Amino acid sequence: MKRSLHWILAVVFAGCQLLADAQNDSIPFLYRGHLYVQATINDTVDLDIVFDTGAADIFGVDSVWLNNGQWIPQHVGNAQVGGGAGATIVPLILDRTKVKIGSVEEQYPYVPVFKLRDVVDCHIDGIWGIKNIAECPLEINFENGYLKWHRSGLPNTDGYKRLPIQYEDDRIKIWVGTLVGGTEIKGWYLMDTGSGTSVDFTAQTTQDFRLDTVSGKRHLLDVNQLGLGDRKQEVVVNMMSEWIGLGTGFENDTIFGESISYIPEGTGAFSDRSYLGVIGNAIWSKYNLIIDAKRNVLYLRRFEPDSAPQPTFDYSFRNRTDIGAGWLVSALYRDGDAANAGMALGDTIKAVNGRPVADYSWEEEYNLFDAPRMVLDILGANGEEKRIELEAKKMW
Repeated sequence: MKRSLHWILAVVFAGCQLLADAQNDSIPFLYRGHLYVQATINDTVDLDIVFDTGAADIFGVDSVWLNNGQWIPQHVGNAQVGGGAGATIVPLILDRTKVKIGSVEEQYPYVPVFKLRDVVDCHIDGIWGIKNIAECPLEINFENGYLKWHRSGLPNTDGYKRLPIQYEDDRIKIWVGTLVGGTEIKGWYLMDTGSGTSVDFTAQTTQDFRLDTVSGKRHLLDVNQLGLGDRKQEVVVNMMSEWIGLGTGFENDTIFGESISYIPEGTGAFSDRSYLGVIGNAIWSKYNLIIDAKRNVLYLRRFEPDSAPQPTFDYSFRNRTDIGAGWLVSALYRDGDAANAGMALGDTIKAVNGRPVADYSWEEEYNLFDAPRMVLDILGANGEEKRIELEAKKMW
């Protein structure tokens, strides 16, 4: 479940300028639910950032990372931003800042400071959105892990399907149909590589399509800090879709065996929006993509086949060893095995299977939920020590 709960990072923030150079060398990324790339600020400070097509034209940094003192801004103000969990006031660095990401160099007149690690985990130092993507096609190659701007024109698209998109206001929307409980929900969805989930419907879509009344098995989740914003806790409903169809007509591509989520009281990016929901990396990571925003076309080629849902665990955590001694429990299925065994939101996981969590590599941490069994040593928010044993099981 951990990989399905890297929630949306989309933000609303106007005015940042992007000046990319004319090179088209590929930029490698590490896929861990999000697309992590390396960046350098003002030729001196290195950091790991997430590439987020839902984050408009911004470049932002994490507050804890900034407080570590590697970069000391000279001028700081404030700004209001909105994200997956409503709106909030954040510090705004007013120094003109150069950011280099692979062969791309950008100049920003201001840089917002977010509590990104409260939403993702300690591996994120910053966030990078898109602007002027219509100038040339952008390739996102999940199969080989790289981004590439094709400044000499559209690359070879043999073997790719051609789907309609809408590019406006530094956002990309794609036509999608999703069948849930016999109800088809088709229209424009936001393409968001800042989300690690599959499909998340907005509160307005939940109401319009009466998703609380459609047939099918449900799991209710309590989630801490679903996204950026001032809403600290949300209730999310998970269901299994019959299918998810990207695009229209014979050119579409259909995915089976993916769960979806809806947020009955969603705020911010999950409230009343011009899109029905958000399509995240649990979908996009099955494809290699070429975005031709100038012509409102998305090319995609599937390399990962559908697979049946595998046994997993009914909780999620965020690695916060940057500020504490462990991993913080961030989401729990109501009446699930973990909750019934005594786990609670905000608990700190100190060790897994007798091994301190600080000793786990990032790859081991990411793949932990593939294990068949866990023994967790936990420190509760009230100081109580707990040992919880869990077996992976099929949720659907």
